[in-house]
Amino acid sequence: MKLTANDKWALSASARRRYRDDVCRAQAYRARRVSDRIMALGMLLAEAEWTGDRRMIRLLTCPECGRITFAGGDCRRDAVYCSGRCRSRAWRRRAAPHVGASA
Repeated sequence: MKLTANDKWALSASARRRYRDDVCRAQAYRARRVSDRIMALGMLLAEAEWTGDRRMIRLLTCPECGRITFAGGDCRRDAVYCSGRCRSRAWRRRAAPHVGASA
């Protein structure tokens, strides 16, 4: 792949010249951190599936629907569920009266 003059300038330019202001630069930095975390979590999950580490797989997936949680990537670091829908569904299941339970 050949780099154009504009690509070379973007790679060699300082952060102050690449972004309009400090807000844009900080926003780009945070976006890069999020994408790096998502990639790292994806690699962790792939390694856990490859080695058969059930404990790690359980930590990285939503207990309600089984989707990848990406806690710390695009949501809170301590997230357990993938969405508000799964969190509500789990709460309703826990709070529902059990069949055969005495009232």
